Amino acid sequence: MSDSAAVLPLLLDRREKLQAAARSIADPSLHDLLSQVDAALNRIQSGAYGLCESCHEPIEPDRLRADPLARFCLDHLDAKERSAHERDLQLATQIQSKLLPPASLIVSDWETHYSYQAAGPVGGDYCELIPDEDGQSLFFALGDVAGKGVAASLLMTHLSAIFRSLLSVHLPLPELMSRANRLFCESTLSAHYATMVCGRASRGSLEISNAGHCPPLLVRNGRIERLDFPGLPLGMFCSMQYPVQHINLGAGESLILYSDGVTEAVDASATEFGEDRLLDFLLQSTPHSAAALAQAIVARVAHHRGPQPPTDDLTVLVLRHR
Repeated sequence: MSDSAAVLPLLLDRREKLQAAARSIADPSLHDLLSQVDAALNRIQSGAYGLCESCHEPIEPDRLRADPLARFCLDHLDAKERSAHERDLQLATQIQSKLLPPASLIVSDWETHYSYQAAGPVGGDYCELIPDEDGQSLFFALGDVAGKGVAASLLMTHLSAIFRSLLSVHLPLPELMSRANRLFCESTLSAHYATMVCGRASRGSLEISNAGHCPPLLVRNGRIERLDFPGLPLGMFCSMQYPVQHINLGAGESLILYSDGVTEAVDASATEFGEDRLLDFLLQSTPHSAAALAQAIVARVAHHRGPQPPTDDLTVLVLRHR
């Protein structure tokens, strides 16, 4: 479905509500908004919707999703609009930073550390670490919302709210995943989805479930185990069920979760870092803490990428059994 076809019902609905409000409220701003909606509908009809009125190049998709009335690309905003856009990005960055958990956390016999690097001011990766009320177990999650920029960060915030609400009612992990999937599916557009791996850690054992995300890796006994799971991303089908695996880890053994910003990082010749390089690096490295291991992975990816700017958000989460 094209952007214009997807946004048409939304604009028609807004027009109807604005007309109803304008009949009962004498506010010039309502008539101004109605004129903007009509102008957007005319652009859809003429085939010019989504194109900058100055350079006739496509407007940034995430801006258009956030504001269907947008008429100019970022390069052609006037000073007032550019200043407002910069303030919005700063606010979004602050909000997202407040949603992220502490970088390092120790709960019972588990130590954790994560590194979160957004490709822009805000990111669409999702990272969660929430100790249970008894202080003996830990909910953990790492995910990646489809898309980039502000639109992806809004979906990440929505996904975080869903899980935090469901965690308050202490559901078993399979039911937590299926309910989160249904809520995310029913409250987002059909094109929106999120890959995610999550679980609970308690007393040397893990239960873990994967919704189409990068395979988790176990580092133990001098070898790497790749945990392959069935499961589609959250938001694709409302009635999905997600299986759970149970794993025991010994002292010093680690679970590594990461987003595809790790494996898909490219160097100057467009060569991806890839899963094989990650596995080889983990076999050769001997960090003695979750923080050291997470930071070493991020540093190795940065070395591979060199001066190339990141093209995607990058997140690494390590859980280590103490």
